[in-house]
Amino acid sequence: MRPKLIVGGLVACVLAVGAATAQEPTQAAGLQSGPATIPAHWTKNTSFPTDIPEGAAYYVVVRGDTLWDISARFLNSPYLWPQIWNENKYVKDAHWIYPGDPILLPRVALVAEGAGQAPAEGEPEGLGPEAAGIPGMIEPGAEGESGAAAALGPVTEELSLQCAQYLVDQREDESLFIVGSEEGSDKIAFGDRDLVYLNKGTNAGVKAGDLYSLHHVAYVVKHPLSGKKLGTKIETTGWLKVILVQENTACAVIEQACFDVHSGDYLKPFEKVNVPMVVRTAPEECCSTENGKTMRHIVDLEYDVSIVGTGNFVTIDAGTDDGVAPGSVFSVYRTMYPSVPTPRNVVGEATIVSVRERTSTAKITYSRKEIMLGDAVQLR
Repeated sequence: MRPKLIVGGLVACVLAVGAATAQEPTQAAGLQSGPATIPAHWTKNTSFPTDIPEGAAYYVVVRGDTLWDISARFLNSPYLWPQIWNENKYVKDAHWIYPGDPILLPRVALVAEGAGQAPAEGEPEGLGPEAAGIPGMIEPGAEGESGAAAALGPVTEELSLQCAQYLVDQREDESLFIVGSEEGSDKIAFGDRDLVYLNKGTNAGVKAGDLYSLHHVAYVVKHPLSGKKLGTKIETTGWLKVILVQENTACAVIEQACFDVHSGDYLKPFEKVNVPMVVRTAPEECCSTENGKTMRHIVDLEYDVSIVGTGNFVTIDAGTDDGVAPGSVFSVYRTMYPSVPTPRNVVGEATIVSVRERTSTAKITYSRKEIMLGDAVQLR
């Protein structure tokens, strides 16, 4: 399937004047400091820490809290929620935290309000942390104090992340799908603003105004080395809004097409993605050594191509079971002469943008050579 060209303004990250410095979480009602003991409570996150170390800032979840809201309250930006999730690896699914859960707050570089949002009207498209000349930001290969950047930036723009592929262990509910369009059989592929018909209506709870994402089953993904089945690749083809509903059918308008949309594409309730914010650092040297952290492989490439580079999405066989969270950074490398002891050749870097239990979707944020299926990755 040929991808549709996606044109969208890149996320603009506006930092405070001068180099950003590490800050303590904003003091607010509910924020506490260790040492402390967390009482037993009902939660699906059963491995929560029972003891908070001395000096650690933490917050106890109450009914209605989300990581997004907690990040906005204590870190001055909801877009920093992946940093909080990464600090609390006992939370297996970022959508589910429970009253009584202790949330440890990280020390992060604070950004100005509006970071991670689309550029304002009149602001040049494509403006990103590198283009803006942000103090403390390090270009790939550039040198800086202590080899690390002092500022946060978005991993990717929101539109491309909303359209990214993912892997599922079990097939999703595909019972609600597109049956055709107002053009009839004369049109087999649909795009932005096209009107399409659905196979269900009020009898299945479909309502006017409902927003759904569109998906297509691509193929079974097997590990490139072991041949073991990892899951089924799902492509996100776009999203639509329901505008008219009858008992057994509905009419909807495609609001955004990531690829060509076809009859048979199935619908899921739309979930808005949150773009991870990360500290930008200089990439590893080409002959760096093993660091003892999680090592896995690239198991799938977007569009089913043979090679990828900077800006492309890939799938890695590491997930929440391995302590991976949005914003985690992996070095990509390969061994040129595996039969003899030679240094590993670091060819790029990938940053996690979404994660499941055993797999993650990552964006190639830097590449010095082509990146291929089966290349090894290691958590930095």
